[in-house]
Amino acid sequence: MIHGERRTFPGDLFPLATDDLLAALARLPEDLQPIMPLKEKHRRALAGGVRRLSAFLTVERDKLPHDYMARPEYLSAYLHYFLPWNMYRQGRLLRGLDLSIRDNAVIMDFGAGPLTFLNALWLTRSHLRDRSFRYYAYDRSEPALKAGFRLFQTYAGAAGRSWRVRTERRLGAARGHAPADMIVAGNFINELSPPRPAASAAAAEEATAEDRLLARWDALLKPDAAILVIEPGTRASSRQLVRLRGAALARGWQVAAPCTHTGTCPVPGTRGSAWCHFNFKPGDIPEKLFKFSRKVGLPKESASLSFLLLTRGENPPVQHAAVARPSGPEGPVRVISEPFALPGDLQGRYGCGERGLVLLQDSGREGGGPPPGALLRVKYPAQMARDPKSRALIIPARRPGGHSRKKPPTSQEPRS
Repeated sequence: MIHGERRTFPGDLFPLATDDLLAALARLPEDLQPIMPLKEKHRRALAGGVRRLSAFLTVERDKLPHDYMARPEYLSAYLHYFLPWNMYRQGRLLRGLDLSIRDNAVIMDFGAGPLTFLNALWLTRSHLRDRSFRYYAYDRSEPALKAGFRLFQTYAGAAGRSWRVRTERRLGAARGHAPADMIVAGNFINELSPPRPAASAAAAEEATAEDRLLARWDALLKPDAAILVIEPGTRASSRQLVRLRGAALARGWQVAAPCTHTGTCPVPGTRGSAWCHFNFKPGDIPEKLFKFSRKVGLPKESASLSFLLLTRGENPPVQHAAVARPSGPEGPVRVISEPFALPGDLQGRYGCGERGLVLLQDSGREGGGPPPGALLRVKYPAQMARDPKSRALIIPARRPGGHSRKKPPTSQEPRS
């Protein structure tokens, strides 16, 4: 079942959350109480802890304690505020990805924290609950892993025994658990320590930080495999994913999503340019979480993330449409922005396609329209015009009868 109503589009990456996920988020404070009990004085201090941790994770990143998830004040703040929002983001994405995890598959989750991805997977992909597979969760914070596993037991009960979950503090232990079918990394790459400089410029070119990470992951994976990396929807995280994408393509991986092509990323987030991320409205989120977010001074009008799904081999555990190749006047375009107003009673959305950044136009009177993440098939005009602000190729709105406007209006605001 799906909570709420929304027009659906082909290839929508962020359908509305499942009822199971929304119910779990609504009762999360009660479920956490036996796992990490809050006395009244700790409950009163919770809002301040959330604000301090938010500052560490954003504007004061250099001050973030390396063991913050092992400190009770910050772990409690994470479990009550950051965990539910991350489960919501990942759950929306997991509904849009066509997961086909095989029986007896092996999944490795790096930077698992309180098993955010595992719990979102259980609450979102119910058809996988009768599958049997091994799930290894790695994180340096044992308290976070234990809290997440107890939540999983709360959600799954006896039915979750077919998912053989094992938690591990040592990342190096993964070598003994290989080979894996899939690697998951959520909010992991943005927390990696800066790599030590290479011994020479030539060595730096030969082995970037992203290359070294992929080399380690390559050694842990089967020939038919997938990698899913989910990060915050920030400029810095998007830049890291663009570099990881380039390194993956060079190593023979396919980019399954969100990209529709293997060319240069048109929104790399460098030198003031736009960056690839997705915003979506959390209108179906439980009111209790909205109220708590406002109480701590961190209300959310939208949820956002950046992600990269890589696959290789003939039968990877995540199915996907083939990556586009430039051929003819039509091609797939991924919507990467929310709508904004254009002159002439039109609205626009930015998209990414095989020809780069595009500005999609449609009638503002139609309402709705494709949400961020939707995959569209568009026809490129014979004579292309570019938006002077964003330099995006303009895909004009279609008039009744199939004719496009002769002079497409340009955007009034760049994507940020």
